[in-house]
Amino acid sequence: MEMKMVLQGLETAAFLCVSVVLVWHLWPARKEDKRLPGGSYGAPLVGETLKYMGSMKTSAPAFMAERKRKFGEMFKSKLMGAFCIVTTKADTIKWVLAREGKQFVTGYPKSFRKVLGEYTALSLHGEQWKSTRRFLVNALRVELLKDRIPMIEARVVENLSSWASKGTLSIREETKTLAFNVVAQYLLGSRLKAGPVNDALRSDFYTLTEGMFALPINLPGTNFRKGLEARARIVETLERDVVSQPRPEGEEDQYADYMEYMRKENLPGTTEELLLEKTRCHVLGMLFAGHETAASAMLFAVKYIMDNPRVLSELRAEHENIQTSKFEGGSLTWDDYKNMRFTQSVITETLRLANPVTLLWREATEDVQLNGFVIPKGWKTVCAIREAHYDPAYYERPSEFNPWRHQQEVMNPAKKLPLLAFGGGPRYCPGMELARAEICIFLHHLVTKFDFEQCGPETVTFFPVPKFSNGLQVRVSERDPATKIKLKILA
Repeated sequence: MEMKMVLQGLETAAFLCVSVVLVWHLWPARKEDKRLPGGSYGAPLVGETLKYMGSMKTSAPAFMAERKRKFGEMFKSKLMGAFCIVTTKADTIKWVLAREGKQFVTGYPKSFRKVLGEYTALSLHGEQWKSTRRFLVNALRVELLKDRIPMIEARVVENLSSWASKGTLSIREETKTLAFNVVAQYLLGSRLKAGPVNDALRSDFYTLTEGMFALPINLPGTNFRKGLEARARIVETLERDVVSQPRPEGEEDQYADYMEYMRKENLPGTTEELLLEKTRCHVLGMLFAGHETAASAMLFAVKYIMDNPRVLSELRAEHENIQTSKFEGGSLTWDDYKNMRFTQSVITETLRLANPVTLLWREATEDVQLNGFVIPKGWKTVCAIREAHYDPAYYERPSEFNPWRHQQEVMNPAKKLPLLAFGGGPRYCPGMELARAEICIFLHHLVTKFDFEQCGPETVTFFPVPKFSNGLQVRVSERDPATKIKLKILA
């Protein structure tokens, strides 16, 4: 018994010693504090991560705002396992993003890199990023998107065709399905059909997203472990049930095209196995980024226009004006999309208030002087774009949904308000136009074909992405053509 107590005491002492050593090595030297802005590192090891997550899981996240009030627009913290400087001002964020490849490189947390893959576009920098960027810009060029408008509209119509018969539905599930189907066909062609394979992939992407935003603790039952397992299933499903299928003539295929492109680039050290892994990461990253932003924007746009009858009225007028200009209900065109000016303002305001990406991560490649402080080499710079989007210095009554605040930008770009929904600098999202076109087409068919009303109370939260507690349950019915608004919007 006495020996057992001695052993337990030794175990406790060893644990305490290891803990002290870990904290000593993982915590920054106090002498650096004079160069850093104010702030707190939170608890040992986990830092302020749990406080941040807890705040974002509420309907009114206050973590960033409280620290901004206490310490100013820049403050130090420890988030997702990394010591960092958080910046909340739009101009400062733009400055940081513009210095990609100079004083900063992409610096997303370990959980992002492990779940999506070390070679996803979010993780690449240097020559590898430049090569991928060239491919992305070409694959998402406007000329190609113009040709894809009919495909996008076909997926929208296909998805909405069953809405009236369902009566009550979850907008979150519907928009996730639609957005995934659009980007999957854009990347992989028509081989990914609706059915069990498609459903399995979408389900695994939900789990993958949770894992990306989790603490990188690889233990059974953790969201991080579940995210890694979901990634493995996604890769297996894509390669077994999609990529291995015959490629229809004339269709593009990001798996094959990206592999061929990277083979021609012939970056040093790229073996066939490494090339395959890079391709997997590329397609996974594109599938994730390509559907998450669009799905979230469509979801919240439905909520905002339901809550704002004047917005819905003007939106319908714009789209009915487009309808009446077409011969026998013809399909939408690129010119139609570019004429959806008020719709664009609705999308911009939606992304401002409920952008799925709340933080952009960069890593300093040298000591960086910024606003009287120093960001030490190797530290993360966390760009809090949600705070920038709610800044009253730019937005009057920032919590209010007001798409008209963006109307002046159409005629006078110099008055453009800061929007960081698609990033900035050299990493500005090349898929921005695809996402906007998809959302515009969705809203066109939604407001011209349906009446809709919310079925019950919903609570909004913002972690890991903005969502509603019940998926935004909505009752829909087909519109009576006799009720159409006759107001015409001048082009």
